[in-house]
Amino acid sequence: MNNRGFTLIEIILAMAITGVSLVFVTYFAVDVSNFGTDLSNRLSAEFELQLTLRAMVSEIRSMGPGGNGAYPIATATTTTFTFYSDIDGDGLFEQVRYFLDGTVLKKGVIKPAATQPVQYPSASEVINEAVHYMIPGTIFTYYREGLPDEMSPLSSPVNVADIRLVKITGIVDKDTTLPPLPTTLSITATIRNLRGEI
Repeated sequence: MNNRGFTLIEIILAMAITGVSLVFVTYFAVDVSNFGTDLSNRLSAEFELQLTLRAMVSEIRSMGPGGNGAYPIATATTTTFTFYSDIDGDGLFEQVRYFLDGTVLKKGVIKPAATQPVQYPSASEVINEAVHYMIPGTIFTYYREGLPDEMSPLSSPVNVADIRLVKITGIVDKDTTLPPLPTTLSITATIRNLRGEI
């Protein structure tokens, strides 16, 4: 009878091969998981940016005087834009403020107080985060009537009475040191209620 089993060297070699294989499989699984998380964050940021740009265009196009008679545009800088628009369709113009806070684009809304005269108390501003992972830089560029490609932007500080068109540019990327490249989306909005009033 020939009883032959595994030798100690064969068992050690099999364990070593299995161990190395497990290490490679684990690293591969971690890489796939990290890629999935990065892709999910990227797609989420792109989706947030798309939704926010669409909302902004609609709100900017329909802006009008504040309930207190204020000019439709309150402030206009490269990273902050404040204006009046009836964003909820109730016939009252809210004060809307988009501004960059670090790497987050935020939206603040102040509903008009039911007083005479109408007031917009800053303490009642409701702020929500609109877009995450923004790369800081110029978000808002302002123009007179025409197409941005054919005209020069208004110089800073911008006289809000000259603004007829707003170009909004958002660049998102969770980690600029890793591929892929940042996503850039840009859109323009003509202010309907101010056309031809220069």
